[in-house]
Amino acid sequence: MTVFQDIRKGIMPARLTVDQVYDLTAAGVFAKDDHFELIEGEIVPMAAAKADWHSIMVSRLTRGLVPALRGDARLFIEASVSLSPDVLVEPDLAVWDKSIRPRAVRGPELLLVIEVSDSSLGYDLRVKAPLYARHGIRDYWVVDAVRQTIRVHRLPGASGYGSVEEYEAHDPVTPALLPDVAVTLDALD
Repeated sequence: MTVFQDIRKGIMPARLTVDQVYDLTAAGVFAKDDHFELIEGEIVPMAAAKADWHSIMVSRLTRGLVPALRGDARLFIEASVSLSPDVLVEPDLAVWDKSIRPRAVRGPELLLVIEVSDSSLGYDLRVKAPLYARHGIRDYWVVDAVRQTIRVHRLPGASGYGSVEEYEAHDPVTPALLPDVAVTLDALD
């Protein structure tokens, strides 16, 4: 029995794959603007509306990062990223080589992943950080839009990140894999 046959009977499988999510979206079961992530096969609803602090910080980071990127590095905003067959996330900002399609990019190929937090800080630190570490994301930042700090996670491993440091708004922070880029929160437009 296929996932479509189950859904026609009113049964949503307990676990889905990324391919099934894409198929269900193409079939109209999920709307393209539905906000959720697939974490180890389970759908996790995400807030549809973003708070002002969140939107402002994403805009400021975008304006600061885009001109600083060199070569083939590109900034993707809320792009769907498949980390494995059962993990589909939508980080607020992610940088990777423009030659890699979003459905094909994997953790180690991501040059920088940023989650902007206001009300989602606990989720970004307790759920996303270990998940991103297990999938080899080498540079994960959690930007606290309210406190104006950046928590930088590096040295990913099976049990989490080996290095976590917090920077204040006046501290310049350079992505490990993008040495020509520096972000200072209080200097962003």
